[in-house]
Order: sequence, then structure tokens, then C-alpha cells
Amino acid sequence: MNISRTWAMPHSDTFSVKPIGEFVKKYLANSKISVDPFARNKQWATYTNDLNPETLAEYHLDALEFLEGLAEQKVNADLVIFDPPYSPRQLAECYKQIGRKATMQDTQAKSWSDWKNAIANITDKNSIVLSFGWNTVGMGAKRGFEIAEILMVCHGGQHNDTICMAETRLTKRVPDLWESAPLLAFSHLQENPALEVLSTPPTSG
Repeated sequence: MNISRTWAMPHSDTFSVKPIGEFVKKYLANSKISVDPFARNKQWATYTNDLNPETLAEYHLDALEFLEGLAEQKVNADLVIFDPPYSPRQLAECYKQIGRKATMQDTQAKSWSDWKNAIANITDKNSIVLSFGWNTVGMGAKRGFEIAEILMVCHGGQHNDTICMAETRLTKRVPDLWESAPLLAFSHLQENPALEVLSTPPTSG
């Protein structure tokens, strides 16, 4: 694991902070299919989305709806850029910008967990997820990921550091047998009643 620390002035657009933008571009250079569910005005990824219709993103959907839609289209991303609101307060502010009131359910940790689970459904072995925020929780080992690099960007004063993390998926995505071959799945369960066929990652964390 590579860990480094640098300093840069803060900016409301995360990737306009020079070392953070360079961090993203380094991984984009080797990517063929990339996804950014919180892209704002950055059109760097293959598929870009932002809830705010005034941004330059290609899609303007709820992030979970966007990610689940890509899964339905069988998109297999080798890189996902995950730069969501960092806190419930930031999430509420994002919703306020589009005239939507954040509910208690929206601001619970489950929102972040649901996004990560949806990301796991569009990645496979060797895919990379770049996560940004104030902690190193990331995708986590239970979703099959291992931390490859951490960049801590100090902004001085009373600002929180921005933590940039690259994780590599070590496991293959388990296929949904019920969708691709329901008769085979049913037969497989009859022969192996203790087996749980997983089509999605764990639901918490």
C-alpha cells in the first residue's frame, strides 16, 4: 500500500484541487470503461451522472438509480470514481440545490452503503474504485476490495483533510444465477440446500 500526504488549497469542486485531480487522472489513463455517479461538471468518465440538472453530467438521476441502471445494462467498469457528499449535512445541501428536501432515511449511513453495494455490482476482479471523503472506510474487504493507495490532502486551518483512496477488487463478481439461468439455479439449490446464491454484496458498512 502506498501512502502519501500533500498540501493544497481547498476548493468546492474536489477534482479542481490539483493533487486530487492528478490522482484521478493517473487512474483514468489506464481505464477503458469508467463511471462517475457524482460527476458535477467533470466529464472525465465514460458514464457521468449528477442529480443536479444544471451540471454537465450526461445523466441527472439519483445516484443509486443511475448505478442500478448501469448494472441492468451489464456495464462492467474497470474504474469507478466515488466522490459522494461526505456527510449528512453535505447530502442535505446537495438536495437543497435542486429543491429536494433530504429525509431522515436519505441522511442515514445506509445511503452510502447502498451506493457502495451498487458499485460492487458494476465492477469485477481487478476493477479499481477511487473513493474520496474524510475517512478510509472505502469499499472494504467484505466487498472484495483491497487498498492500493491512500493520498491525504491537507487544506490547512480548520479544514478537514481530503482523503483519496484507490482500492482494487480482488474477487470476481458472483453472477446472478436466477437472472441468467433460473432453472439451473433452482437445480443447484436443490442439490446444495445450504448454499446461498449471492447476487449482491452485504447490505451494511
